[in-house]
Amino acid sequence: MHLAPMRYTKIEGTAVAVTVTSATEAKAAVKELRHKKRELKFLRGALVRRQRALRPKQGGKRRRGGRSDASAVSRAIGGLGGLIGGLFDHVTVPAGQRRAHDPAEIERELKRIDATLHNIEGCILQLQGKLLARG
Repeated sequence: MHLAPMRYTKIEGTAVAVTVTSATEAKAAVKELRHKKRELKFLRGALVRRQRALRPKQGGKRRRGGRSDASAVSRAIGGLGGLIGGLFDHVTVPAGQRRAHDPAEIERELKRIDATLHNIEGCILQLQGKLLARG
């Protein structure tokens, strides 16, 4: 998946900069920033799903008889769910980020996306404030 190109906004690392010269460009930049925010939230959701999949699963509780609660059928269904989840993850996560199998690397990427989203929110607020002041 390729992210949409931006006309008025420049994002380098987590820094977000907007260059506009008129109110119409400012309105377009706000729309552009909102769209970029939705794209990043989509990518963040895919990373969170991957992070959850990498966490160790809790073992089944043991009954008094010493048998596990999970039957062979339920374990097979759970394994099938993991396979289907992996396929969805393969489709939703870009190839460049698919290599991130390390939980620490995924956590760093989530923090970077969160910082970028925070900075996008700040730019949106500044643009809206200037539009209100000039409007």
